[in-house]
Amino acid sequence: MALMLASCEHSGYDVTEFSGEYKNYAGIAEFFDCDSGIKYYVADAGIHKELQDMYSKLNLKEKDDVYIKIEGYTREEEQMEGIDPITKFVPVKLLSHDVDRGCELARRPMY
Repeated sequence: MALMLASCEHSGYDVTEFSGEYKNYAGIAEFFDCDSGIKYYVADAGIHKELQDMYSKLNLKEKDDVYIKIEGYTREEEQMEGIDPITKFVPVKLLSHDVDRGCELARRPMY
């Protein structure tokens, strides 16, 4: 049943794999996509709460990030009337995380 609800929540969106840097501070979650170089705020949807829990258990310094591989998508969210919508990242499935890597290190070949 939960799987059906999760799939309905994300229907109509192109869920793909992303890799980037995630951080959460002062109640704000951010995801920096390594490939596009774009920083997104993380929507309060999908596995947002699970990512917050994972991040807090890592006991990182404030504003430090963790490198993640994740499935998700971007969507526009309306703000207040008269303000342009912003694009947010919706995380769907965490594939892996590594506190010792980042976007620059991830681009280097492994030997």
